Amino acid sequence: MEALLKENGPMISSELARKLAKAEGVSVNTASQRVSRAEGIERVEGFFKSNQSLVFLPNQQQGKDVLKLLARQMELHGKKYWFTLNALRYHAGAISREFLETYSFYPIEPVLSHLTFEEVMQRFVKEGILVYGPGTYSFAPRLRYNALNAFLSQTLETIKMNVLDNFKELARNIGWVSYDSFEQFGNYGNFRWAFMGVSPVRGLKTKTDFGFVIGDILLGRPTYKKDVEFFIRKIETVQSYKGASRIMPVLLVDNVDKEAFQYLKEKGVIIGVIKELFGEKYAKTLNDLITILTNAAASLAKNPNQYLQLINELRKYNDGLLKNIKGALFEYVAGHYYLFKNGSIDMGWEIVENGAEHEMDVRATFGDRVIIAECKGRISPTPIEDINKFVRVKVPAFRSWLERNETHKNKPIEFEYWSSAGYTEDAMLKIEELNHEYKRNTLTFLGPKEIMARAKEMKNKKLQKELDTFFFKSNV
Repeated sequence: MEALLKENGPMISSELARKLAKAEGVSVNTASQRVSRAEGIERVEGFFKSNQSLVFLPNQQQGKDVLKLLARQMELHGKKYWFTLNALRYHAGAISREFLETYSFYPIEPVLSHLTFEEVMQRFVKEGILVYGPGTYSFAPRLRYNALNAFLSQTLETIKMNVLDNFKELARNIGWVSYDSFEQFGNYGNFRWAFMGVSPVRGLKTKTDFGFVIGDILLGRPTYKKDVEFFIRKIETVQSYKGASRIMPVLLVDNVDKEAFQYLKEKGVIIGVIKELFGEKYAKTLNDLITILTNAAASLAKNPNQYLQLINELRKYNDGLLKNIKGALFEYVAGHYYLFKNGSIDMGWEIVENGAEHEMDVRATFGDRVIIAECKGRISPTPIEDINKFVRVKVPAFRSWLERNETHKNKPIEFEYWSSAGYTEDAMLKIEELNHEYKRNTLTFLGPKEIMARAKEMKNKKLQKELDTFFFKSNV
């Protein structure tokens, strides 16, 4: 059995039983019993018909094969579960609970013959497919074949929330929804929607009831037919209810495939293309932002000043979004400096160490050392609690992780803490203690003064200007 898994990779249990029966000349039933009782193999159960499971060897967990096969089998034999995996894939491996509720075909309250969102998520977590952090679901570390880009996932959700705010104003201003009825993450028909609102539009009203505008948002990557099927399933379900209200379904998208576009039209969905709703300049600015977020390190290396140019564009066309992503963009300042110093950088990755997940904002690798930077683009001074957490929890985790990494384990490790708003008085006292405790350059804290000094060292006038007018201002 082990040899079959080594040769063929992860398999659905019925397939393994057939191969085992052929290899050893026994009946399929006998082979199935041996597979079900076998020790030393990993299983994912509870998502496939006929009580089948996905089986694989422990050393096959960290790789694309298990996750890809799991998704493929769910798509074939457990489509309602597959929507969850596809939503996580679409959103770079992590997604907030609120948004995942909208992308999953599970009711948020009990419905006859349907498992609820909570019940399904508990099953995913129990089987070791997903993990749940503070308000966020992500693929379990054992199934990830690369590091989780928490930086990208979180910032994309901030962008989506901004687009939803803009859509709310549009929908209210043109009379699609009653002014005070628009709700983000609303419950309609026991399913979660990114937005919903009561509609006074004549065609949606009956003699006794108003209709509803309901919708979701897909943003940040190409969208294909399979990516929108969850939306159609939800619509068809709520329309099947006896006495269901009339609805106007809307899907907000920025990059939709022709087949998906035609499929949505055939199903009677209003396709809210960002460029058509808010203008080409708005859409281009969002696209530029998402492009540099998707591979932050490569974007900085290719065009170090692009994020500064984007700040200027967002200030003109989407100031609300600019304020909301201030923290994310601040990481680019640190990355920009390390590139100037001839380092190579990685940004926004999440590592698993000491039994927990830790976000590594910027990792800069030089010929003679490695620097890990924690970046806080704040509007208020960094408190002592944040300093204590960084020193007591993150520094040991990062150090342990780097020391096990072949590329970095023999290089000295330095840590830097960048705070755009400086530090509280008690935090400064703690920093003074740490300066005596740690060797010189091992742990460095930077506030506005020190950060500006580095920008001047770079002789970068644009960066100096944005530090003064954007990053260091408490009201932006």
